[in-house]
Amino acid sequence: METGLTYRCFGEKDVIRKINLLLSDYLTQIYMYNTMIKPRNYYLKPVHIVVKKKTSGVKIKYYYYGRYWYRIVKQPSGKLKWIYIGKEKPLSNLPDPPRNPLEGLVVKIDGSELEIIASTRELYEKIYSVLSS
Repeated sequence: METGLTYRCFGEKDVIRKINLLLSDYLTQIYMYNTMIKPRNYYLKPVHIVVKKKTSGVKIKYYYYGRYWYRIVKQPSGKLKWIYIGKEKPLSNLPDPPRNPLEGLVVKIDGSELEIIASTRELYEKIYSVLSS
């Protein structure tokens, strides 16, 4: 993603809240889609969150916006196990998922610094306008 457009700012919670507002309509579509594919034991997540810990103890949190596929397996204990499948639709005969309006967006939180990396100028401008308002 080094070729993306970068926006640096501070105020993690407010930024994430504003970005998630852009997802609100899309989430309804995702819930409906996941209900439709549930009998096949697949699940689609719009955001993948990764937390890495530096040797200094500082946590770096990454929010990857896109389409992330999981398979749900029920264990003998009754608990559900989520197995990451990837970014591609696992079965060709599954219906096409709704498009994530924030696909290609990465938010990196390193201590008090927040970095937003957008894969396209259009996405960058959309995020910038929301954060500037």
